[in-house]
Amino acid sequence: MKYLIVLFFLISVSFSYANVIIPGPYADELQWIDGEWHLELRNSYVYPPTLCFCYLYCNVGFSYFNDISFPSNELTVVTKDDLNIPLELDPDQDEIALGWEDMYVYEPSCHIYYGNSHYSMPPLEGESLVREYFADPVYPVAYVYYCRDNSPTMGQTNDDIGFTGTFSGSVINDQGEPLPGVVIEYYPPLGANQIISNLEGEFSLEMNTVRYDIEVKYNEATYINTTIRVAPDSNTVRTFVLSLPSTSALPYLLELSKAKLSNYPNPFNPSTKIQYSFPQNVNETIIEIFNSKGQKVRKLKIENSKSKNNEVVWDGRDENNIPVASGVYYVRLKGDGVVLKESKMLLLK
Repeated sequence: MKYLIVLFFLISVSFSYANVIIPGPYADELQWIDGEWHLELRNSYVYPPTLCFCYLYCNVGFSYFNDISFPSNELTVVTKDDLNIPLELDPDQDEIALGWEDMYVYEPSCHIYYGNSHYSMPPLEGESLVREYFADPVYPVAYVYYCRDNSPTMGQTNDDIGFTGTFSGSVINDQGEPLPGVVIEYYPPLGANQIISNLEGEFSLEMNTVRYDIEVKYNEATYINTTIRVAPDSNTVRTFVLSLPSTSALPYLLELSKAKLSNYPNPFNPSTKIQYSFPQNVNETIIEIFNSKGQKVRKLKIENSKSKNNEVVWDGRDENNIPVASGVYYVRLKGDGVVLKESKMLLLK
């Protein structure tokens, strides 16, 4: 019991630390317009509501802001002219810190790292960097990264478009044969999310527009370590070739392709029946639910029955029995570690 208490304490501390809010200015968006940088700020508990005690630090120096209004209920756009010392931010790579100095606050409230080895990439002309939270699938924390956005909303609340792209491709062996069930782990966040290749060895996922570290694994062994850069509203395509023994077992693959998966009703609220069937030669079977970002939200226990009419109910809740938000979800039927079928579901509340 004492080990459970210690574990709960460590998890609680990590959650609090990763999500602590430090008073000061927070950057929602960064954009270069006609060669000059514009930074969209929001006030987090700075009082009196002025920028005169707030500062900006970057690779070329440090400066306080001028004494300008910083209301807590509005967005404020600043430029180098709003600094005591007009600092130039590097559009290709920089490390920016924002903060507020009073008798209690010393740590920066916000960091913007982009370019070089950072996960956030520099924006191209006409793009901006927008602040996004990346929920960790392993630890109860969320991390902040700045994504390239091709629909800037400087001075307005950020919309939900323009900062995602698609990562897709295929996995084959040396003989050019498809490899199903290959796990493609991607970071960030800290605890890797996963994409799994289907029976044709193909994969596809919509992702936020940052740089990702990629590990390609098969039967729990890592074969490829690489990086990708996902650009807004575009498709990043990769073909991974794994040096494995031949998998030319066409009768087996054809048998696996007979698996069936559907759900009703669809759209649904709050629950839906998932109907499934799988081939006779499959032993271990599971059903998993993923959100549109590829994060697993639920694993459903199913009977290993060879019947043609199996079903299980998903109640629209995650592993912690918390109702999930409205949106697109994917249900996967896996047999012996291979994704047999995947289907799209729509939860409307």
